[in-house]
Amino acid sequence: MPTMFILPWRWTGQPRPDVTVVFASRFDGAGLRTGWRLFVGGIRLRRAVLLSPGALGVSLRAHPVKGRYDTLSMWNDEASLLAFAQSTDHQAAVSGIRDLGAVQGILLSRQAANGRPRWKETRRWLATAEPGPYHQGPLSCEHASQT
Repeated sequence: MPTMFILPWRWTGQPRPDVTVVFASRFDGAGLRTGWRLFVGGIRLRRAVLLSPGALGVSLRAHPVKGRYDTLSMWNDEASLLAFAQSTDHQAAVSGIRDLGAVQGILLSRQAANGRPRWKETRRWLATAEPGPYHQGPLSCEHASQT
């Protein structure tokens, strides 16, 4: 049985501005039932991101044995990301994972010329974020500039 699943980075085909917004999150959950909810929620989120205005790309990683699930997306601007976070598609995708525990998230600016974020740097970014409860509402993640 594989110990890690990756839905690889997929670009949406939208033109990229000079500076983009990257959002990364980490959900932790132990057990088969919790893991399944996080994995299915992640697949729904990926599908919704790829269809969202302002989305540039997305990838997901799942480590079921470790109980760790990561999301990574890139956006034209913060307004596009916030609109997605308030969308019906996002709310439906996360409705089953709100009560699963702490989440870490980070929001940062990035030069588009740097290409897509890599998982190694994403894990480093997430390590700096304080875990907290998942909640539906305005984003309250750390916002940093990364060039």
